Amino acid sequence: MRPFTLDDEVIMDFLGIENEIGVLDVGGADGFYAKKFAARGARVTVIDNYDYEFSTLNSMGIKTIIQNFCNYSEGTFDIVFMAHVYHDLVLNCKEKTLENLREISPIHIGHLDFVKEDLEFGPPTSIKLEKHEVVSDMESIGYRLKKDTELPFHYLQLFEKK
Repeated sequence: MRPFTLDDEVIMDFLGIENEIGVLDVGGADGFYAKKFAARGARVTVIDNYDYEFSTLNSMGIKTIIQNFCNYSEGTFDIVFMAHVYHDLVLNCKEKTLENLREISPIHIGHLDFVKEDLEFGPPTSIKLEKHEVVSDMESIGYRLKKDTELPFHYLQLFEKK
């Protein structure tokens, strides 16, 4: 259970999730967003370090990959989506993550994360990223910020290939 409320349909609309779009959900865990993408007709793949009931996701037609994203650069996807995970990737393997994103996402990258404020939930403030830091990282690999929005305790960004 999340200690905050987000309008998930707003997120889906913002990202432009629709029928037949190929989506990679990075760090998708139990498939919270992957299920919502699939319900809109997207072709969804979840990648995570651990198997979070992946058999359930597979039975729903969602492909799953147990692998660290730092070591993943296979296939291409219309949108690579990262919810609450990019700050960890930056800590662990920033350059490799950016290289992998550039390789597998020829169109869009979606990013949802906590604002850099002290909250009673989420990651420590010290590892949270400011919006402009993410923009700078994405620009370094050839993406531009297409749009962004504020959500309760979060910001949501959509980048597109230049």
